Parts: sequence; structure tokens; C-alpha cells
Amino acid sequence: MNSNRQSGISAGQTAAALAIGSLALLVLGLQPILLGGLAGAGRITMSGVGLVAMGEIVAVGIGVALSETVLPVSQYKLVAFLAAIGVAALDAMTVHVEGNGVLVALRGGAGVLEGALIWVATCTVVRTAKPDRIAAIFVVAQTVAQAAVAALLAGLVVPEMGWPGGFVALAVLLAVAALLSFALPSGFVPIAHTEGKKPKWSMSRRIVLVVAFLQMAALGALWAYLEPLGKEAGFGQNQVQSLVSILLLVQVSGGILATLLVRRLNVVFALCMGALILAVATGGIYVLPHGARAGFAMLCAAFGFTWLFLNPFQFALAFRADGLGRVAVLMPAAQLLGLAFGPLAASFVVIGDEARPVALVSFVFALVSAVLVWAGRKYWEQADPMAHERYTGKTVLIAGASSGMGRALALRLAEEGAHLVVTARRKERLEELSREVAERGGHCLALAADAGDPDNAAGVVAAAVERFGRIDLAVLNIGGAPALDMRTMSARDVMAYMRSNYDTIVNYLFPVINQMSAQRGGVIAHTNSLAGFLGVPLQGPYSAAKGALRLLFDTCRVEFGDRGIHFVSIYPGFIATEATANDGMPAPREISEDLAVEHLLTAIRQQRWDYAFPVSTSLLVKLAGLLPKPVTARILKSDYRTQHENLLSMKAAGTLKAR
Repeated sequence: MNSNRQSGISAGQTAAALAIGSLALLVLGLQPILLGGLAGAGRITMSGVGLVAMGEIVAVGIGVALSETVLPVSQYKLVAFLAAIGVAALDAMTVHVEGNGVLVALRGGAGVLEGALIWVATCTVVRTAKPDRIAAIFVVAQTVAQAAVAALLAGLVVPEMGWPGGFVALAVLLAVAALLSFALPSGFVPIAHTEGKKPKWSMSRRIVLVVAFLQMAALGALWAYLEPLGKEAGFGQNQVQSLVSILLLVQVSGGILATLLVRRLNVVFALCMGALILAVATGGIYVLPHGARAGFAMLCAAFGFTWLFLNPFQFALAFRADGLGRVAVLMPAAQLLGLAFGPLAASFVVIGDEARPVALVSFVFALVSAVLVWAGRKYWEQADPMAHERYTGKTVLIAGASSGMGRALALRLAEEGAHLVVTARRKERLEELSREVAERGGHCLALAADAGDPDNAAGVVAAAVERFGRIDLAVLNIGGAPALDMRTMSARDVMAYMRSNYDTIVNYLFPVINQMSAQRGGVIAHTNSLAGFLGVPLQGPYSAAKGALRLLFDTCRVEFGDRGIHFVSIYPGFIATEATANDGMPAPREISEDLAVEHLLTAIRQQRWDYAFPVSTSLLVKLAGLLPKPVTARILKSDYRTQHENLLSMKAAGTLKAR
């Protein structure tokens, strides 16, 4: 793993950092209520709404960038405390001032300090083990906080205390953020110092930030003017405030869905589709007739949903561009500057109280961002989606490494600088692999062993620990069988083939679990098979063993998960390997060995519980599982006779090979 990932960050420390960042961003979600109140009280003009919104958000973005440039991460705990106290004081002062210029300056000062608090949260996020997932959680958390506080203001504080009560409430909440700073880690090592080099600002990295800027500009423009747009659609002021609260909850639903899909959905596709939906929503608001309340509410719902749906994928794209997280640290600045630029651009098209042209501005920003993502897809589609999760200097045990995917995976991880322990039965193949690893500058311990012998497997694990001190990743890539007609087999034959696919895995599984329990963490990956979901003709014992392993690994996740061990089950379809070239089985939708290894790496780096590929074969297997069993049996039986005839022909010709 990358040295910047600091496993010492506890869940409580991460939660404190996310809470501080969420409290710092409260004001952005509450701008329609607070700035609308200022305008209604005559403290600022209608055009001043956009200026104040722009000023604070620009200042937040600048605060993030300045903090990353000049503030020491070794003192970021102190930074969090002082910045939170400063924002609380400025929130309280806002109640007593008026005038566009004065409020722009005051809220701008608050924005710089809020940016420092967001920098504190982001510094923590990029140093966690799963920064893209934590970033997505951060997005949802901050919006949940905004929705809750917006509902509180609209339903209780503003009706009782007026708009000044909103700023007083913010001051109190930022005082809470100051207290939370005491729960933060003491400090971090600078990323650039750790890596010994500064990031190169390639075109792919620049485009990532520009895309985020444009998409957030589209969102910010409409959000800042949502109240006047709502009034034009026929809503009253209190109804608009309630609509804001509802939209924040809709945003949360988009963020939750993105959190679940950010490691599963193609990032480029997600950003393109999200931007196009945003363009349709904002364009629809522009052409909507006056008084169309239902249509306005529906389009706003689409607008709100895409807001938080896009945000995690923007972070994911940043990690594709720079796996070390240095671009991701600047992502909040790009997003916030976009949120600021959107209202600024919108302020130039507002004519009197007519805010409808604002929606057209948002439409243009959204459409341009979609085009830019699609045009720049070549930069990211081949990028490793989890490049920051490397195994440099980590110990990797690969059982079944003498050929096929195991061998190819070993060579790939050797290029990353992993310490390899490779094992299989064929000693000469392992020695050849060890030489190749050494030629690539890697470290390799090759141990010939029979996986069917539990003592041999335990000995391999012990030797790995003796040589390298621990095992960070174990890949159990063992098993296989030729095409088998159970009508010609005995019970002893069936059990032998099941043991070769089940016992061999278990023999390694438990010694590795014991070692990882002692070291309090690790990843165990098992290459299962899609045949484990379905009784495949001519593969009965093989399917049964794989199905049993699927259930065993599911149980391990429950019983050993509290020891820091992650279990990854990988379900390949048909792979073109040396062992499967003449095994008597048809191979529809077969993929290359190199592509299969890419899938293996994705599943391992993302620590996926279950990862099936290729998608087409996986979907067919899952569909077969949903069909009534008589229907599935008829489909499988229709191919059985042809497969059986091919098997007999291969046996007669002497070309049948075991997997």
C-alpha cells in the first residue's frame, strides 16, 4: 500500500474530521434561506445575493488552496481549533452589519477560515485506507447536516427568531466544531515530502479539476437563486424554504447511491450521464411556463439528485489522475470555486427580479462539462481505478502461481515492488518465475508444495512469515478439473475432485487467517468460479466445491471480520489459459489472461466481497439462478449432448487435458 495511507487513523478520528468539515460547509447549504432573509430585510440587494454567495464560496476555495500551500499538516489540529473559533465569531458578527460590500468582506473572511476547516477534513480523507469511499461518505454526511439544520431553521429558528437566529445557530455549531478538533490526530507527514516529488500537472489532472469546477458552477448558479426561481414558479417564501429542505434530502439519496456505486460504476460514464441529467433539469426549468409548480419541483428533484451523485465520482476521477491523493486534496477548492463562479456568472444575467436566465447559465455549464468528460475519457479509461492502493514493500502469498492467472498476477505485483511468496507443485516452473521476478528487481521466495497436504500449506505460510515477517495479501488460486461425466464416476472419484478444489483452499485458508489475526489485518482473495452459482453439466464436483467455498468465505467475513481481515471472493468466467486450452469444456465469452488479471487486481485493490467477471457471463449466470429450475435445467440440457460428444471425441484423440 502507499506509504501515505496511515492506518493509525481511527474511526473516531475520521468521524471527527468529517464532522468538522460538514459543519464548515453548513452555510453553503443554507444560503438560499440566509441570503434570502438578508435580501428580504433590506440588508443586501437582490444582485447582492449572488455577490455575497460568490464571495464566501470563492473565499472557501481560496482557503482550501492556501491551507494546502502554507499551513503545516503537523499542526492541523491547532489549525482546526483556531479556524472554528474564528468562523463562529464572524457568524455572530453578521447579524449586526449591512450593505453589499461589508457583507461580502465579512463573509469572505469567514469563507477563508471555513476553507481551512475543509482542508483539515480532506487531509484526513486522503490518508485513509479507502479515500474514495470516505470522500463519498463525507459528501453525504455534510448534506445530511445541511438538510437537518435547514429543516430546523425553516421550521423553528427563523419563525421564532427571524433570519438573525440562523447566523446565531451557525455560530453555536462552529463552536462545537472547535471542541471536535481535540479528537483529531496530532498531525500528518506531508504527502509531497513522503513521496519525494511534486505532482506533475498533466492534462488529465487539469481536466479533472476543470470538470469539477464546471459541474459545481452549474449547481451553484441555480442553488443561489432557487428562492426567486421558486417564487416565479408559484411558491411562497415559506414553501421555498421547505423545498430547500426536501431538496437537501434528495441530494442525500443521490450521495448514498453514489457511495454504493463509486467503486462499481464506470467513472467516466457516471460523470457524463450525471452532467446530461443536470443539463436537462436546468434547461427544463428555463423553458418551464410561469406557475408550473409541479414541473418545477420535479426538475429541482433531478437537479438535487445529481448534485451529490456527481460529487463522489469527481473525487474518484481525481484518484485516477493521481493515485497519491494530491489532486484530490485540491478537489474541494475546485468544487467550491465552481460553486462561487456559478452565482457570479448568474448575477450578470439577472434583470431586476427576473431570475429565469440563471437556469440557462446552469444548462451551459452542465453541457460543457459532459462534453469535456467525454472528450477526455482517453486519459482515464485505462487508468488503474485504485492506483493508490499499491503493494509496494508488502508481502503477497500466491498459491497456484506456477502458471495461468497466478503467474501473471505475481509478475504484475513484482513490478509494484511487492515481496512475493509463490507456491505450487511444479518446482521448475516456480524457479523460472522466481528468476523473472528477480530480473524485474523484485524479491521472491519460491516454495514447491502440495496444497492437498495441510502440513505443506502450513509450512509455506510459516516460511513466508519467517522470511518477510508478515503476510499482507494471500491469493488462493488453486483448483480445476477436466470435463467430468458423473454417470461414469464413482463416489470416490467425485470426492477426489471436490477435495482438489475445496481442501486445497482450506489448507491454506486457516494458517493464513491465524497469521493475519496475530498481525491484526490483511486481505485473503480466492479465485472461485461462476460455476459455483450453478450446477453446470460435466462440472458437477467442480461446481459443488466452488459453491461450498463461496459459503465458507461468506461465513469467514462474519466470524473473522473483527480481526481486520478482508475476504475477497473472485468469480471468473471462461479464461484463456494454458490449463483450459483443451479441457473439454466450451468457453463462451472467453477473455484473455491479461484482462482477467486486470479484473483480479481491481477486486483485490477495492477489497470487494464478491467480484464476478466478465459482466456478460455473470449476468447470464445470475439470470439462470432467477429462472424456475425446470427452465434452467432444460436450457443446460440442450447443450449437454453436444458437449458430451465433444468430450468423447477429445478423449479418443488423446487431446483432453485437466485444468
